[in-house]
Amino acid sequence: MRIQFRRGRRSRQRRTAMRNRIQGGWTIVVILLVGAFGQIRAQGELATLRGKVTDETGAVISGAVVTATNVETGFRRTARTSDSGDYWLPALPPGTYELTVEASGFARQVRRGIVLTIRQEATIDIALKVAGIEETVVVTAEAPIVETSKSEVTTGVSEQMIRDLPVNTRRWLDLGLLTPGVSQDNIRGFYYNNLNIGGGSRWWANGFVVDGVTNTWAEMGEPRQNFPQDAIREFKVNTMQFKAEYGLASGGLLTAITKSGTNELHGSAFLFFRDKLLNARNFFEKTRPNYRRYQYGGSLGGPIAKDKTHFFGSIERTDENRFFTVFTGGLYPQEEGTFLSDQWRTMFVVRVDHQFNESHKLFARYAQEDEYRPFLTAGGINARSAGFGFAVPRRAPVIGWTWTISPRALNDFRFQYAFAKYIVSPADTGKRGHSFDPGDFPKKRFDDCAQIIVRPSLVTGNCNSQMGPEKRWQFVNNFSYHVPNRYGKHEIKTGVDYNWIDFAADIFINVKGTYFFSTDKPYTPNDPTTSPYLFTMQFPAYTRKPVTHFSAYVQDDWSPIPSLTFNLGLRYDVQLGSFNEDIDKIQFPIPVPYVTSKGRGDHNNFGPRFGFAWDPTRKGKAVIRGGYGIYYENVRTLTNFAERWWPQQKLIIISNPAYPDPFQGRSPEEFISKAPPNITVLANDSVNPYSEQYNLGLSLQLTPNLAVTVDGVYHLGLKQWRAIDANYFPSPTVRVRPNPNFARVTRRETAAKSHYTALYVKLEKRFSRGFTFLTHYTLAEGKDNLHDGLPPDQFRLNDEWGPSPTDRRQAFVFSGLWQLPYGFTLGTIVQLRSSLPFEITAGTDLNGDGVAGDRPLGITRNMGCRAVNFQALNAYRQANRLAPLSERDILCPGYANVDLRLTKAFALREAARVEAIVQAFNLFNRVNFNPPAGNLRSGLFGRPTTALDARQLELAVRFSF
Repeated sequence: MRIQFRRGRRSRQRRTAMRNRIQGGWTIVVILLVGAFGQIRAQGELATLRGKVTDETGAVISGAVVTATNVETGFRRTARTSDSGDYWLPALPPGTYELTVEASGFARQVRRGIVLTIRQEATIDIALKVAGIEETVVVTAEAPIVETSKSEVTTGVSEQMIRDLPVNTRRWLDLGLLTPGVSQDNIRGFYYNNLNIGGGSRWWANGFVVDGVTNTWAEMGEPRQNFPQDAIREFKVNTMQFKAEYGLASGGLLTAITKSGTNELHGSAFLFFRDKLLNARNFFEKTRPNYRRYQYGGSLGGPIAKDKTHFFGSIERTDENRFFTVFTGGLYPQEEGTFLSDQWRTMFVVRVDHQFNESHKLFARYAQEDEYRPFLTAGGINARSAGFGFAVPRRAPVIGWTWTISPRALNDFRFQYAFAKYIVSPADTGKRGHSFDPGDFPKKRFDDCAQIIVRPSLVTGNCNSQMGPEKRWQFVNNFSYHVPNRYGKHEIKTGVDYNWIDFAADIFINVKGTYFFSTDKPYTPNDPTTSPYLFTMQFPAYTRKPVTHFSAYVQDDWSPIPSLTFNLGLRYDVQLGSFNEDIDKIQFPIPVPYVTSKGRGDHNNFGPRFGFAWDPTRKGKAVIRGGYGIYYENVRTLTNFAERWWPQQKLIIISNPAYPDPFQGRSPEEFISKAPPNITVLANDSVNPYSEQYNLGLSLQLTPNLAVTVDGVYHLGLKQWRAIDANYFPSPTVRVRPNPNFARVTRRETAAKSHYTALYVKLEKRFSRGFTFLTHYTLAEGKDNLHDGLPPDQFRLNDEWGPSPTDRRQAFVFSGLWQLPYGFTLGTIVQLRSSLPFEITAGTDLNGDGVAGDRPLGITRNMGCRAVNFQALNAYRQANRLAPLSERDILCPGYANVDLRLTKAFALREAARVEAIVQAFNLFNRVNFNPPAGNLRSGLFGRPTTALDARQLELAVRFSF
């Protein structure tokens, strides 16, 4: 279902950056007005405590004073019970609380040990006793392990888990894998640390929020910035069905909160060390390389003014001598070997929190990250020369102000300025990035590039020298209003989110061209079977285009009776500038009939959210939940840029080119001046992709600290991005373009779809008696026809429907922590995952349309390691004089891994201690292969050419006080 509204007439006048700023100014005014008069939720990462106060007979007590005090910081929030006896304490920072309840004629009651986690909505009912003489009743209590008022499919990762579980490379985001429906398959892991969540089968489909503001890179949709592990307090993963306060994510959502200081001075210092002597040899390495890595840093936090102002800071540095192995099965011994790739990263965070009084709380946080990694993508059949270097500076200051207007109303405001810039350079230059300005193309950049040669079993050369600075100004204002009465209660929430994003792209790739060969045999002029089948090349380009994102929503969590809650929401998202609404034909060197400004843009993105949560026990020990919602996806900034830069890029595509000179004595400029241009356009009716999400599940408390959860989920992705050639040949036998003024016309359009169906079973034990664990089993299937590039055969589009690249059918994950005698702590993570599909390709351009990646007839997308059509596969092999294959010839590797961490604590005087740590990653040294090679013309077909790390041991020491 998609709510449709009539589109208004848009002006053809080009929006300039100045006009965007003026619009932004008016939007900020609207935000502040909504903050003053609207109603919605405080910062989304905070917790809410609610409940009912009664006497021992069950009669409600109105006017009781309920105070929640954070025992770590002294933060307090007070409320009075309503006529129906209800109290409501929103916007509580995660932590340990003491709850005090006082009412005239009754004994004062104190509940201690209430631990609230990120975005938790806990219900604690209080029964007061009639007062005795100076009587105070003290009770040790915990928040219920089952949340009975939420329909979301969520899992939290606690501070203890982040601190004590084995985390490879200290990337806290990897702990998201402990939650059902989450993977790191098919992400651009060589660029960014990322997750696929639920039905978000592409890296750009999910949302990431830290400290109440977005941490998503608008350029491609990945997490924009990493944080030191010691700086993250906890995080929560929404696999499905999050509320209307979050948006522009059609998959899942991850929200995290950084640490703040407390009333006591605390600090830490650590050193983690790895060495080749502690590592096993990777499957494809002939000898163990001289690997070494140091990770070191620390943190410090404490009071500036007790119960008022606190500070926290954390820094982390990584220096790593990493290696990669090139393996071609012996076909290219001169390219094979294990090579060094020095990498480094520095991150730090500083945060200050100040509470003026119970009504006003302010925080400011600054985060920074810098890194450099050379030889990305090198390894396997990609030679050392095929790698490239990657440097990224990132900065993000954030300010937040929470205002308790009244016992029933609360307002929250956030501002963020986020800067990030990727800098890519050919790896063999030995440079850590480059100092060129965006759009500056001196001769040095050309000299550093190399021509690329792609063969079935080897790729050499690289010409990737680009950069993309992004600046984001974000303003968020949220407000909550609590409406209790004897006939049910409402928590009404509304808010707005405004983002102005200035992004520029300097595209300097493939400027010396790429040759594609269908054989591994060396080129021989007299043997046409050794000639290349395709050549591509493009010129440098630069584009800058600011865009504006605006969102507004309303959410009502309505409880008509205590055991039933309806989560009702409506969200509106609009992205201005993301569809090139200002595109003007006059900027093109020739008229382009495929492009018009009229009607562009997507302005009817209303996303309803409906959910219910019912506690059949009426005791807070079980919940049956379900829901439905529409979730719109962020349009990545690079989606629309190709339409703006094609006149500069001048893409060249030559089928069956001459070698080694595809232009046969002419210059590239002369060649393109006499050939129809290859262009890229955005479909004029493009819209925001969106998903429809359904869930139905049950959570049941087995003991006060143990709960089981079962969820069935369905994710339907609609209007997803794909590309087609809008000037494709009329039929397989007629090779004349319909429009002779153009060659290929790549049109980006929203016409694809995806399906994801899953069953999640989770068992969670809260920490008690020295033990905690989280385990889950996932049974899932994902299919889609999404693709960023062109399909290999536009007359066989039905063949594009197939398993998603992230389609692992089964997964089992267990994580646990044990506090053992004599100061030992044991942590472990066990992962078992079934195999991924892979693409089977012909290894040549079968239909001569200039698009690589063709498949033989009968072979569909991502058929490898699924229902392979061996009859079609072997018919193609036989036609090319290759031996037939059977199922035994294709290795479909699953994933099995055990990580272990053992910590021994040595107590020093007062609260200081030293910890000696040993960690083992891939404890049993299982060879976890990546998916196999899929080129049917390669001798490596069906065989993996890379594997994940073998066993690595790590020694560490940590001092804390």
